[in-house]
Amino acid sequence: MTYDCEVAVVGAGMFGAAAGKHLSRAGADVVIIGPAEPREGDPVSQHSFGAHFDEARITRRLGWDPVWEMTDARSQERYRDIENESGISFFHECGSLVLMANSIAHRTNAILDQCAAAGIAVDQLSEEDLRGQFPDLGLPPMEGGVMGLLEREQAGYLNPRRLVSAQLTLATAAGARLVRGTVTGVERVPGGWLLRTDGAGCPPRIRAERVLVATGAFTNVNNVLPVPHQLDLRAFTEPNLLFEVHPEQLDRLRALPSVVTVDPADTGDANTSLYLLPPIRYPGGKWYMRCGPGMQPLVEELRTVDEMVSWYSNQKITARQMAFLTTMTHLMVPNLKPVSVREACCIIEKTPSRYPYIGNVDEDFAVVVGGNGHGARGSDEIGRLASTVVLGEPWDCPIPQDVFAPLTASPAAADRGERPEFLKPPFGLC
Repeated sequence: MTYDCEVAVVGAGMFGAAAGKHLSRAGADVVIIGPAEPREGDPVSQHSFGAHFDEARITRRLGWDPVWEMTDARSQERYRDIENESGISFFHECGSLVLMANSIAHRTNAILDQCAAAGIAVDQLSEEDLRGQFPDLGLPPMEGGVMGLLEREQAGYLNPRRLVSAQLTLATAAGARLVRGTVTGVERVPGGWLLRTDGAGCPPRIRAERVLVATGAFTNVNNVLPVPHQLDLRAFTEPNLLFEVHPEQLDRLRALPSVVTVDPADTGDANTSLYLLPPIRYPGGKWYMRCGPGMQPLVEELRTVDEMVSWYSNQKITARQMAFLTTMTHLMVPNLKPVSVREACCIIEKTPSRYPYIGNVDEDFAVVVGGNGHGARGSDEIGRLASTVVLGEPWDCPIPQDVFAPLTASPAAADRGERPEFLKPPFGLC
């Protein structure tokens, strides 16, 4: 049996689900291919993992530059519509706080100017203001002190599992077919592309006029790109600790916004860049605060598919990562008395441009990958832009299209083992 379609979207995560929705709503005949999240005890392979298998990702409209601000703001303005149309809630509006080192006041001022031009309301808070408004929050020691940028509205965190579920619900309502399986190979055939697939109830082949690949960190290792294409895309560990909150502290700590700290000092693991989420209810009913790092050296590169699968499967961070995250969490929430602590492992894929790849790599064959740690909150707009590329529609974004152009891999640079410039401060953060 072979499915025929106009567009095959390979990957049913945040980018793929969003793109599939926009393609279907534009009238395209779409098949979205991607495995469901494995249940506990299920056998896993390199096709089993997704960056959206979690309960929370920070979301806000404030961006580090006009590119991220545009994708994030456009997406976030549609969150409530997506919730209402799908019947699935995923956005928790608790506010977002960015703590900037005063030593980079020029960067803070540039962000504020961008926000003012875009109509994004941001309160500027001194250290005294921060202590007064958030007495349960500690301040990191950064050069020149700390300045807070607080978005009180249309910011907080989203549930990526539920966001993907909402997007897939809307995609299938618009006519898309969702196939729960994996793509194991692609080849050009007359009139388009043939995708070999695997999975229970999945057709062994899908023939598509056009293909869009949205497979995240595993894109270069899962045979989803036509030979000889490889992207300049590198995968890195994303170690997290989840601190179970005692019921007696829950109400106070739930009043905190999501927090990101931006420390520009090139001090290795002494750098205090991180992200912190307020207590979030996880499956099973427990409430956890989640802490993750910036791009300190402890955020290690994953160079092989075996390393990637092992990192995801074991869900065990290193002792070095554990020490950093424990220290930083106690610094940021000094009075936290956790009931227990859990480790959690995800993967971030990075591009040299620091921006997503949205574009063609071959005739009628496009990619949308490279979240760079920011992809969740901007995924709806990123998926929409990808849909316009696939359909050959005019580029309608204020950011030039070549900013998102996919870059091919440079094996020689990767083999040197050097830490690339795009991973040095200022760090890319969630």
